[in-house]
Amino acid sequence: LDLSVLILNFYISFQISEDALAINLAGRQRMLSQRITKSLLVAQSNINQEVTFDDALVELKSTTALFDATLSAFEKGGTVQGGDGKQVLLAAVTQPSGIDVVAQAWLVWNPFPGMVAQLEKSKSSANILYQVDNMVRFALANNLKLLDLMNRLTTVLEQSANKKADTLRKIQSAGILLAMLNFAFILIKFIRRLRENDRQVEMAQNETGEILATVKEGLFLLDEKFNVGSQFSASLTKMLGMSVTAGSNLKEVLAPILPEQTYISACEYIELLFSEHIKEGLMGDLNPLTQVEVSVRNSHGELQKYFLTFDFNRVLKKNGKIAHLLVTIFDVTNEVELGRALDNAKESSKLEIQGLLNLLKIDPVLLTNFIGQAEITMLEINDELRSVSAEINYRPLDYRRTVDAVFRRVHTFKGDTAVLGLEIFEVMAQKFESVLSGLRNKPAIAGEDLLTLPFYLEEILQRISMVRDMMTRLSSYYDAFAQEIPVENFEIKLENLANRIAHESGKKVKLITDLGLMAELPKQTCTELMEIIIQLLRNAVVHGIEDIDERLQTGKDSSGSIQLALNKALDGVYELTLLDDGRGLTPENIKNELLYLGKYSEAQLAEFSDKQILTKIFEPGFTTSRTADKHSGHGVGLDVVSQKIEKLGARLRIGTKKNSYTQFSILFPA
Repeated sequence: LDLSVLILNFYISFQISEDALAINLAGRQRMLSQRITKSLLVAQSNINQEVTFDDALVELKSTTALFDATLSAFEKGGTVQGGDGKQVLLAAVTQPSGIDVVAQAWLVWNPFPGMVAQLEKSKSSANILYQVDNMVRFALANNLKLLDLMNRLTTVLEQSANKKADTLRKIQSAGILLAMLNFAFILIKFIRRLRENDRQVEMAQNETGEILATVKEGLFLLDEKFNVGSQFSASLTKMLGMSVTAGSNLKEVLAPILPEQTYISACEYIELLFSEHIKEGLMGDLNPLTQVEVSVRNSHGELQKYFLTFDFNRVLKKNGKIAHLLVTIFDVTNEVELGRALDNAKESSKLEIQGLLNLLKIDPVLLTNFIGQAEITMLEINDELRSVSAEINYRPLDYRRTVDAVFRRVHTFKGDTAVLGLEIFEVMAQKFESVLSGLRNKPAIAGEDLLTLPFYLEEILQRISMVRDMMTRLSSYYDAFAQEIPVENFEIKLENLANRIAHESGKKVKLITDLGLMAELPKQTCTELMEIIIQLLRNAVVHGIEDIDERLQTGKDSSGSIQLALNKALDGVYELTLLDDGRGLTPENIKNELLYLGKYSEAQLAEFSDKQILTKIFEPGFTTSRTADKHSGHGVGLDVVSQKIEKLGARLRIGTKKNSYTQFSILFPA
């Protein structure tokens, strides 16, 4: 359609161009007619005045020839001189009215070219004057006719050009109209297809959105620059604990939730996945983001830790090049916790079996006394907790005192288990202490904070009951259960305890004991004294004795020395001494720890003497360990010692020298 319109437009435009040329030349014919008349009049005037008229004759000749050639071209068509002096092709007039005008013009014009030819042949002045006069009369008589005929020819040509212009406009209008209709048709078809495509795309997007909103895994595409794609699952933001948008950089997302080394390894691993020369199948086992622990803050600002596994799959283009990585994030917290629970169960089962086997190795007298004392301790804890639940006017300070009292009893129980090597009970006591430590570190303790404690208490009581039942069944294999504990056995247990704690703390110790006089003491006094000895011994190994490297740097032997003795003083008073050759106690260090723990202000500490500062180590919660483990960091060991000393009615003396020794002396009546 466009080509047809273009051809017609070109053809008619060419015709209009020819008509415009003809119109211009017809107009020139009128001008030539005027110039011919003017030339004749000038020539006539010059002849009469006997002035040369050569220029007038030259112009007459050229204008006559040009008029004659142009009129001939109007009749038959031909090449004539254009307005710019160049030859142009003039088509013959084809309109009937135009042909008639040209024929009439020939009738008028036809004699004149012959008259010009005769003028050129005339030699005498009289003859020339005669010829010029005749030609002037001819020109004056026919000039207006020629002008009228050329005007009529111009009008005919203009009418013809106007008709062709009208035809061209109609063709162009029709072409534009058809083009618009064609465009409208194409547009309607396009819009229909577009709407159909939009409908299909919307349907696909809705389906994709439903899938991404429903799937529990984090799902998204990742490009080579670590940018997240525009489509991702709704679970992704929840899993990562932050807002993720299209174009988010995965490096910025992972940096705050991963450990530094894991983050670096993950970035390197993802970069390798975009390397064409590395096979994807060989990379699976190298994934550092398998069951990785992340820390994320929830909507309440609470820090939550769980485990995620990131699975990566390459998305290839048609040419086989890597376009994206499809990343799937799985929350494997339940699997990891289940695996850990299974491992813990296996370890617990192994520990229980080992613990039960260890019971067979323990002196039955020691074990019998331990079980009896442990049961009494747990029942005392139970009474403490029951008194709290029964009292409705309890204040926060009373709750804290209760926690401290329970803490001391649990720590005493843990010390007894450590002496006998009953790891099965020691682990349970450690768990109980961890809960109590968390409570004691709270700014304020409320009644509901103590609700979980009976569960740990019940667990220990059940285990004590189980051991008692087993002892009853095994009692037939023993000759008899003595009522007193041999001192030698107790000293051996103390040595084993000291060596075990030292080994777990990366230290070496030599324990020298002289506790033979304990056999002379009443049973209750002996029991209390054992608790004091256990706590002081643990404290000496953990806090008093230095690490091996530290001892060597100060010129000491690599093994620390601890001397434990019970002697008689004057007036029936006994003295228990424990001396270690460790780092010693310094008031300045104790002040720093008291400030760190927030127990006193600098102004308050300035009022105490050095001796008073040293006694602060027996306060509940005081510890020089910044982290808690099963041997230190709870601030309850010396608190137990203080309580036992008070119960015995004893006096305490402390002797110490920096980097030299520490000695605890306890004087008590028999």
